Amino acid sequence: MELNKCPNCSGKLVLAANRKRLICSYCGSEFPLDETTKQEIGDQPVNNDWFIYDWNYEKLMENPACKAVVTSFVRSLNEYETSKDLEKYIRDYLMNFEEVSAIGIREDKMQGIERRFAGSFLPDERIIIFNDNGIFVHGKTGTLVTTKRTFFIEARAHKEIMHTAIPYINFGFSLGIPDVKLGELYAHNIGSFNSHYDLMGSVAALIVKLAFEQNPDRPKIRLTDSLK
Repeated sequence: MELNKCPNCSGKLVLAANRKRLICSYCGSEFPLDETTKQEIGDQPVNNDWFIYDWNYEKLMENPACKAVVTSFVRSLNEYETSKDLEKYIRDYLMNFEEVSAIGIREDKMQGIERRFAGSFLPDERIIIFNDNGIFVHGKTGTLVTTKRTFFIEARAHKEIMHTAIPYINFGFSLGIPDVKLGELYAHNIGSFNSHYDLMGSVAALIVKLAFEQNPDRPKIRLTDSLK
């Protein structure tokens, strides 16, 4: 059975909370897991069948900082049904911090970034969150996540990747902090969000949800790690 499509209505299939059957999110039909499906799902913690698992989950969970990121990533994918639900949680979370910005939340701290990229946005694209990683000059460098893509911004240059085109997400740990990198050519860290590692994991989960909502038939994302 194709995990992402209901044979009755072509709606999206998701794993039930007990991970023992598939449920159509549109018509509510339920299906038992066949052996192939069981092998593909395995013992991984994420309910959605969106990933190829090449990470060492147990080893990631042994590192306290990585554990915070991965736990939040998994929980955000499993507990929030849509990207809008998860975005609302993230916005509520942001109200507690001074370092991260969004539309209507400390927006003055990212005005330069808004002006810089506003002309390149697609008609239905909007900013979700900006993580400023500037050390001496703020508001000009960092990670900008929109509804369509993630920008990795330097003072005079930037790289970007469409969420629907992300081939893998790499979880790692360097210089004393965890990192989450998107895509082979754009292996840039989405940022530690000023050591708010659970926020970091939730943002990574939001990017994944956006990717599959915008293209449910896109290839699975490979989850990898760079732990030694």
